[in-house]
This record gives sequence, C-alpha cells and structure tokens, in this order.
Amino acid sequence: MKRRSMVWLTCTCMVATLGWGQPLLAAGNAADWVSEVMRRMDNSEVIRGDFEQTKSVKGFKKPLVSRGQFLMAKGRGVQWLTQTPFASQLIVTRDRMTTITDGGTQQLDARQEPGLRAINELLMAVLGGDLRVLAARFDITGTVSGPHGWSMVLVPKDATLARFISRIEMEGAQHVQLVRLTEGNGDGSLIRFAHQRGDDHLTAAEQATFN
Repeated sequence: MKRRSMVWLTCTCMVATLGWGQPLLAAGNAADWVSEVMRRMDNSEVIRGDFEQTKSVKGFKKPLVSRGQFLMAKGRGVQWLTQTPFASQLIVTRDRMTTITDGGTQQLDARQEPGLRAINELLMAVLGGDLRVLAARFDITGTVSGPHGWSMVLVPKDATLARFISRIEMEGAQHVQLVRLTEGNGDGSLIRFAHQRGDDHLTAAEQATFN
C-alpha cells in the first residue's frame, strides 16, 4: 500500500464495556454523568502518550497496525507522530490539517475545505475526552465503574455524520485509554493509548509546530 494511502487511513481512523458499572445517561441525569466523567479525567493543558492503532479495511486480509506517539494541547490541537510501519506526522488544529512524510508536506485549510473545522474539533474532542463537544453531535450512553473507570458509546445524531462514523466506543479513567471506531462503510479501527502524562506547557519545538 502506498504511504499516502496509509496516512489517509490514519486520518480517517482518528476522526476514532467495562465490568460492573451502573448504566447512566437517562434524560434526567445525563449532565451529572458527563460532569462525573470529566471530573475523573486529567485536566492538564497538555497530554502526551503512546498509541497503537489497528485498522481493519475491506479488501485487506490483515489489519494495518501503526504505532507512535501523540500530543494533545488544549486550545491548540493534536500532533500524531507515527513511527512504524513508516514515519509520518499529522498536525491538526481547528484551522488546518497537515500531514508530513518523507514525500513532502500536504495541508488542508479549514477556510477552503467545508466541514474540515468540524472534523478537526471532533478529533480533538475524542482524544481529549471533551464530552461537552461530543454530546452536541452524538447520543451518548455510558457507565462509570469503581472510583476511576468509565466507558461510553457514541452514536451520531446526524444522518450525514453517520455515513462516515456509525459508532464510537471509548474507555478510560484519568485518560482516554481505548477508542473503537466503526465507520459507515464497515471498516473498523481500534486505538489503544498508553503511558499518558499531563503537563502544563508545550516545549518550544512543539509550540512552533502549531504556529
């Protein structure tokens, strides 16, 4: 598969049942559940960590597996640094999406690409666990378990969005630990996060990447 295609699969994936938790999100207590999950999550300005992404695509016998590191900065965006099977970098802000490979740099501008801003905000909300943003576009059901854990299922409210994403499942505790995405065409992605850590600032190099 060409590298450009692999990068595109990464982009589409990203826009990607615990045990005994009590089901919540009935009409009367949805806001309480959202507040409880957000209370449990790390509220740091910057979150760094590792990822492993497994992408199942129709027509391919074996899933596509990529690994690397990510960075999520509140109010700035996401950096997705794939290390294997090949090196690439995806930078997402509210205004643009940039992919960097050894073949060059490609950039999409939200002012020229209708819907790109919404996609970018959705991506940042998924990785950051921002339920208030997600609740505007998805019907959310979920559970909390123990003193820290939570899980949820997101189903698109809008039929147009449902053509691309039919279902998102998320699990976590202090950080999002797993995202399982089912696309409208039946393809699926599973992203596992590990070694996440919070910080209160970006490095100078990270700051420059977002500018």
